[in-house]
Amino acid sequence: MSSSTSPVEKLSEEEQRNSREIEMENLIERKDNDLEQGTPLVKPTGSSKGTESISQKLLRPVDEMCNVKVLMRTWGPRLEFVVRLMLVSTYFDDSFRMAMNFSNHIDQVSEYGYLTRWMVESGPGLAKLVAAFMLLIGLLTQLIGSVSLLVIFQPDIVTKMLIAWTIAQPVLYAQLSNIEFVAESFSLIGGLFMLRAHLVHEYARDGKGAMTQLLGRLLLPTMYLYYSGKYLHSVFILDETSNIGNYISSLSMFVVYTIMLIALVIGSMLVAAGLQSRIVAFLLALVNISFVFYQHPFFLYLYYKSGEWKVKDSIWLLDVALPKYASLSDFDMWQIYDLHKYYFFLGLSTSGALLLLVQLGPGQIAIQKDEKVLPVRAQD
Repeated sequence: MSSSTSPVEKLSEEEQRNSREIEMENLIERKDNDLEQGTPLVKPTGSSKGTESISQKLLRPVDEMCNVKVLMRTWGPRLEFVVRLMLVSTYFDDSFRMAMNFSNHIDQVSEYGYLTRWMVESGPGLAKLVAAFMLLIGLLTQLIGSVSLLVIFQPDIVTKMLIAWTIAQPVLYAQLSNIEFVAESFSLIGGLFMLRAHLVHEYARDGKGAMTQLLGRLLLPTMYLYYSGKYLHSVFILDETSNIGNYISSLSMFVVYTIMLIALVIGSMLVAAGLQSRIVAFLLALVNISFVFYQHPFFLYLYYKSGEWKVKDSIWLLDVALPKYASLSDFDMWQIYDLHKYYFFLGLSTSGALLLLVQLGPGQIAIQKDEKVLPVRAQD
């Protein structure tokens, strides 16, 4: 018995097939217009707002005006390059300064450096030769390493080289007693470990990558712990006075120093623990960038006159730690300008190290390992 399909049944099957095709087209259209634009097919319920992080709540109004996901997809690689440039900026600056004043650096390292000053009495020539060799290695390490990290070439080798030089530099220049310099060096090393976890251990989720990222996160707040100690010391050395104006001023400074001390300690603990670390690191980076632009605006101290560059007489002395063998009275205007420039780029690099934490996240070994910065609507 042969079965035949009536025209009505054929029409019904054709209508069903057309209906399925229309549904698929609608789904594809929704994917293009919603998923690709950062809007999920299932809208977040009102209860999900209670689980949003502080950074998501702050960025939600921005995301409602312009789609954050699309912006990050477009500008993300550029921002990543800028962060890497900030991180290596102090190495660029230091390599150029060493190249321009190489003989002065040789004299400084050979006479005062921990590794070479014992050679001066027995053989000054040998001390200078060893100093020149080590400084040449340091110059090439900083210059080649910085360029390599910008173009992401051999990151495994160059991050090791830059970490080794950052550790060796305070020893060569006899600055182990300069606590500020050592603390900022540790923060820089933390940034290099974070970058190494990202570039060398691509996913930074398990094993060595997670441990490297943890070590970098623990070293990042070292600089702020130093400033916390500095503000704590300032709290206890405020002068006593019987003048009401001076008393109010001293009381105001006491309150300011206390607030800054508490904020830096809490911020450093949150970064080290990996709890709200991305938003805290972002705020610390903003504060640090503002501070270095206010404290060390070296670009404002130069002017061009009579065919040569000169330093303004209004340049002010720095409130920074110096090695025991040096004092600010030994520096001329150009050397003070150079110090401002050095600390400007050092602060910029430590800010870049903090922004790496914002970009990459705290890693797998953290209290809040899945911390998100962007609003919920902008997540993949």
